[in-house]
Amino acid sequence: MAVLDIFLGLLHTVVIILHLVAAPYTKVEESFNLQATHDILRYGISTSNVAVSLREEYDHFTFPGSVPRTFVGPVILAGFSKPAIDVFGNVVNHQVIGVFSLLSLRGGLRAYGTVLHSVRGVLGLLTALSLNLYTRSVRLAYGRTTAVFYTLLQVSQFHLPYYASRPLPNTFALIFSTIALSFLLPAPITTPKRRRGNYKLGIYLLTFTAVVFRAEIALLLFFVTLQLLVTRRLSLFKDVILAGFVGGVVGLTVTLSIDSYFWQSQNEEARIFTTPFLTERTGLIWPELSGFLYNAIDNKSSEWGVSVWHYYFSSALPKLLLNPFVLLVSLPVCLYGTPRAAKELLIPALGYVAVYSYLPHKEWRFVVYVVPALTLCGALGNAWIWNRRSKNVLYALLAMGICGSMVLAALGGTGMMLASSWNYPGGEGVVKLHQALAREGVNGIYMEKVHLDTFVCMTGATRFLQERPLLPFSGDAGVKWSAAIRTVVFDKTEDERTLLAPEFWEDIDWVVTGDVSRIIGKWRIVDSVIGWKGIKVYKPGEIVHVGAPGLGEREAEELGLVGELELSSVWWKRVLEDGYGLRDRGFNGYWVGARMEEMVWILKKER
Repeated sequence: MAVLDIFLGLLHTVVIILHLVAAPYTKVEESFNLQATHDILRYGISTSNVAVSLREEYDHFTFPGSVPRTFVGPVILAGFSKPAIDVFGNVVNHQVIGVFSLLSLRGGLRAYGTVLHSVRGVLGLLTALSLNLYTRSVRLAYGRTTAVFYTLLQVSQFHLPYYASRPLPNTFALIFSTIALSFLLPAPITTPKRRRGNYKLGIYLLTFTAVVFRAEIALLLFFVTLQLLVTRRLSLFKDVILAGFVGGVVGLTVTLSIDSYFWQSQNEEARIFTTPFLTERTGLIWPELSGFLYNAIDNKSSEWGVSVWHYYFSSALPKLLLNPFVLLVSLPVCLYGTPRAAKELLIPALGYVAVYSYLPHKEWRFVVYVVPALTLCGALGNAWIWNRRSKNVLYALLAMGICGSMVLAALGGTGMMLASSWNYPGGEGVVKLHQALAREGVNGIYMEKVHLDTFVCMTGATRFLQERPLLPFSGDAGVKWSAAIRTVVFDKTEDERTLLAPEFWEDIDWVVTGDVSRIIGKWRIVDSVIGWKGIKVYKPGEIVHVGAPGLGEREAEELGLVGELELSSVWWKRVLEDGYGLRDRGFNGYWVGARMEEMVWILKKER
């Protein structure tokens, strides 16, 4: 059984890393933490002329966002990533810590340099560690069978493993909240004093997380604390208030010191969106308080969309759990078979979701913290059924349904993972820019200026990718790229008036864009990137890849765009596109496959 425990411990890590390798790029929601980690690793922490150094080198003064974000997460990631960079620095860049062999449709096994970001890898490992600690607590509290089902249910989902390595503020909060909730699970073998200490440690971690990373964790903390008080496991003043006070003081000390340094409250950019009564009187910045006031009190988050009150219950949670069997069978069985455990897990989780539904702007990542508890409820229901599978036919059929549902959920999660890998055309565009620099043989004598438009920056372009490509170059290509990249500077101008001025484009040599019609001047299209546009039922004769969507044939020809693109050469992408040839062989030309379109173009100025 020790071997089984080790396997379960590794399973979380392996699945998270697989999601990272399949979809290595990041989007705009993750850009702050990733860019901040890059800047800490690249430029270090200045001790003199701090404001000037940060303004000139760090990305957040140029793109501050609507509210400040905490630098605590990036500092942690940079600190843990530094040893990997020191070890692999002479071999790979700061993002890459490995090279994997992927099976190619043409040419058998072929080595590809994968974008295993060291910072994303560290974050994924930290998330896996928190899930392993939670699994260990599950095994101690409810037995090995429940722990096995919990692990299998958790890794067969899509959202949590996929986003476990993505540097969202919610991911940092998920790591700390999962560890905190692991201390709140009952541990029968411990003494009452030790159990009380675990509960207090859970409250301490939840308070710290709410202060530093995500303010909504305070709502989860309220329901957890209320349950502990009602069940008389802790006292209000001696335990709860003391643990919360310590967690709050430590969290405030950490965030005020780190974030006031990086945001430099004396700068106007920081004053615009921070709390005036704190910044002006003390010179300190508390990002999460600013975000709470901006989103919850001022209700500015509604500008990003409004959802119906039942969105979390009717849409978000079913998607997060992914397995319909869990919702329809496992959770009801858990309530029937293990009512005490179900109440202890469900009341805080569902109470948090119900109250948080009051805010009109809703996203699944705001309630992801309750997924481990809800998954555990499903595992308890599955274990209750599994232990009775030999009693009668009904339990045997339900046990078969458990196994089949997890297999189907895993297949569905894998399909969602592969489809999501096409959602980052900006990142692939920057990689293809590096390949173009190596092919074109830029001599590196004069400065080459590259413009990345907003769409590209929002769908994968990062400072990491600007400095190095994902695929390693060798031989002549490596020499050409090394000469070119030393004289390349990147421009990310967003102002529409500036972009409409012809003189702006006179200094631009390369463009990576999602809209070629907006680029002024004479350009040559060097390469392009296709992206995911959804699912489509293809009829006989219809092409899978479409180039130049929405443009007429003459206009596309004038711009140098193609009307039809070749199928992918990677086998698993080809499977999603046309079933690896099954469309023509067994389905008479019909196929339900990926709808792909050309989404990003790499342009070079014609001189």
